[in-house]
Amino acid sequence: MILIIPVRYAQDDAVWSRELFVNWMQPLRPFSLGNYWALSSHGFLDVTSDVLDPVDIPNPVPVSNEARDGLHRTVVKAATDQRKPDWANVDTIIIWFARPTGWWGGGQVAVPVGDGARDVNVTVVDSVTPFDAACQELGHSFGFDHEWAADGTTDYGSPYSTMSAQRYGVTTWQDPAWVRDPISGLPDGEKTGRIIGPLLPAAQMCAIQGFHDSQYVVHQRAFPLSQRLYALDYRLREPKGPLPVVVAVPSNRRDGRTFFLELRRRNRTGYDNGIGEWKDVIGAKHTGPDEAVVVHSRNPDGRIRYEGTAPLRLARKQPDWPFPVGDFTVRINHVDADHEFVDVEVRAGSARSFPIRGVLLAGRFRTQEQLNAMSLDDMRNTLIVVMTSLSNQNDYQRYDNDTLAGMGAVMVFLRRTGIRDDAALGQMSADDQRNTTIVELDAQTGVGRELQGHTDLELAQIALGRLASPGRVPGAADHYVRGVLLLGGFRTQHELNTMSDEDMRNRLIVVMTSLSNQNDYQGYNNSDLAGVGAVMVFLRETGIRDDAALRQMSADDQRNTAIVALDAQTRRGRQLQGLSNLDLAKVALGVERV
Repeated sequence: MILIIPVRYAQDDAVWSRELFVNWMQPLRPFSLGNYWALSSHGFLDVTSDVLDPVDIPNPVPVSNEARDGLHRTVVKAATDQRKPDWANVDTIIIWFARPTGWWGGGQVAVPVGDGARDVNVTVVDSVTPFDAACQELGHSFGFDHEWAADGTTDYGSPYSTMSAQRYGVTTWQDPAWVRDPISGLPDGEKTGRIIGPLLPAAQMCAIQGFHDSQYVVHQRAFPLSQRLYALDYRLREPKGPLPVVVAVPSNRRDGRTFFLELRRRNRTGYDNGIGEWKDVIGAKHTGPDEAVVVHSRNPDGRIRYEGTAPLRLARKQPDWPFPVGDFTVRINHVDADHEFVDVEVRAGSARSFPIRGVLLAGRFRTQEQLNAMSLDDMRNTLIVVMTSLSNQNDYQRYDNDTLAGMGAVMVFLRRTGIRDDAALGQMSADDQRNTTIVELDAQTGVGRELQGHTDLELAQIALGRLASPGRVPGAADHYVRGVLLLGGFRTQHELNTMSDEDMRNRLIVVMTSLSNQNDYQGYNNSDLAGVGAVMVFLRETGIRDDAALRQMSADDQRNTAIVALDAQTRRGRQLQGLSNLDLAKVALGVERV
């Protein structure tokens, strides 16, 4: 139980009425302290309370940090002597000072129980404490700490948490706090009592075992994971709850950290009203932190850290949001019109993926320079036009980006390999094109019906050398040398089907020797050989260098030239230097590892 102790320094100090204190802690009364913590904890924290009549102590102001513990003891002694509370049932004390004194939380004080004593948590506030600060200080008594920022050293680091929101005048990000209108029955004499901060992140609540084990939490066991994630304070009544409001993702770096995804959006009738863009009562515009899928992490020591967001306003233009710190990517597949939920996918590897670009480039429908000048929506619309002209369908607008890209990749495979010409493609549906591709890839791989279980994008990757059935053949590995020979036009699909991996390797060595000034490619392993070949094919296919120019260049020269071209595409500068050659080729095709 929480016991509130009002404290006066003089008999005439103004103290809230007992009714106001009771209302202030009433869990069902909106914008009360009790209500804030009942909602933030989804009912897993005990906010039952009682209020003592005021107690009197000598004025201790000013109170230094070192004097706080002594002040706590003074108040407990005065309450014991003057009001005789039943300390045995008290877990937390809220000391409320009638005069401005300061506010803090997280400490403990001994209270008398029988012939001994026990420690209880103590929170200190006063008559002018901002409401969001009071929420924060009580949060300390519940065991919650401020969040770190993503740098791991800056305190008060999350704009989506009351444990960081009240920064005592220091702001380094957009402020999520807002001022509510007065409400009858609540202690609204001071405007500061109406300053509302955001809810506690579910990442913090996952330290509470009951919440951690509840239906509010989805525990990701493997990558990828697709999940409908509901707003932290969702208002839906169907489907019946509890509904998942947080996804717990183990770090893909196996470093002991856990990451937490939650949907935070502006709720005009709740504590998160300060999130997103909004106007106050006089029409002034305010910009709080983005409505977003918010990512926090928990360090092995238990401290929560803010990692960043996948903003809802950018979901269509940029669905993928990589988090290199945990080596995973959050993809937003769908956003509910009222932002009550989102459909997310969590993938292994921190990559930003828009393969539509790769389809347009590999299909020669747009040049590298033209693609650099296009928005993602422009690329999407261009592929829709292309697919409509090279199939018998006209409904591609309804497909998501990955599905559309997969259909396009299958069509490009059939077209670039000469398996079907434009006239034949124009008579086929996307399913027809997929089935024809599966027949061709069965001839390549021999795995038969297993191919039906792959997406179109996966089928395209198999055509380029990815294993169709990893683990089936001991020692077998992806062999992207095949894809270099195929996309480079050095061998046809059917010719490659008759070649062993060693034959393909030797052929690419001959090609690279003829299209560079090196002759030592025999010393490269297959992955490195495929990488230098992919870079060369990128420069050649895009027209950045012709054959005569390539012959004057080393593999490193070609790599550096590709990096310059890809910097114009991505603006990632020196970061590109850290990527392998195969990863550089993927960047050109719309898949950026971060």
